[in-house]
Amino acid sequence: MLIKRNILAVFAMSFMASATASEFSLGAGAVYNESPYRGYNENVHAAPLISYESESFYFRQTSLGYILSKNEKNEFSITASWMPLEFDPADNDEHDMKQLDKRDSTAMVGAAWYRHEKWGSVKVSAAADVLDNSNGWVGEVSVFRPMPVGKFTLTPSAGVLYYDKNFNDYYYGVSDSESRRSGLSSYSPDDSWMPYVGLAMKYPLTNNLVLVASATYTVLPDDVKDSPMVDRDDSFTFLSGVSWRF
Repeated sequence: MLIKRNILAVFAMSFMASATASEFSLGAGAVYNESPYRGYNENVHAAPLISYESESFYFRQTSLGYILSKNEKNEFSITASWMPLEFDPADNDEHDMKQLDKRDSTAMVGAAWYRHEKWGSVKVSAAADVLDNSNGWVGEVSVFRPMPVGKFTLTPSAGVLYYDKNFNDYYYGVSDSESRRSGLSSYSPDDSWMPYVGLAMKYPLTNNLVLVASATYTVLPDDVKDSPMVDRDDSFTFLSGVSWRF
């Protein structure tokens, strides 16, 4: 399954936004995701919806955090997360793409800082690959604001993700040996910045059951979209599901 990490990051942020101390919720949903890779036509996948918040720990979608410092304005934590981005040539529909090497998902360890103001919140984070798959690191700067509208909670967001050269080369580069096997041009991207905008929604169906949805639009940078593996300039993802608050 290929799900872009930047989309899940937005989902994690949006579900976190209205969480309170010692709140736990568990659910399931479906994700429609436009893969950046050529030859992928299966765009709908199941996805777990998990959220836990306490004074010292949190679990926000794919990220586990240990809070080192927290007050009304600021939160600083160390994080461990799973990077679900992957490429499996066996699942691809195009012959040349089937000749490429597999790219595996990986584990990331890093840190995150949140700053909360009346007008909204800012997130700044960075994490490095600790399984030596890409040997790269990623960063994020984003802003978001939960807004109650009747029973709805709407959370618009905008941000940018930074992928370093090693990360981009692993997931979007084409080595000389891959080029000879596949006929694709060899390609070695540089680092890149990937902007996105999103909107998340929560609606309580009962005291415990909550309907959630989230949509995100991402603009792919030149170093990603110029890869012979990629045939898109942008990407859209939509998630919907239900979650049970304990």
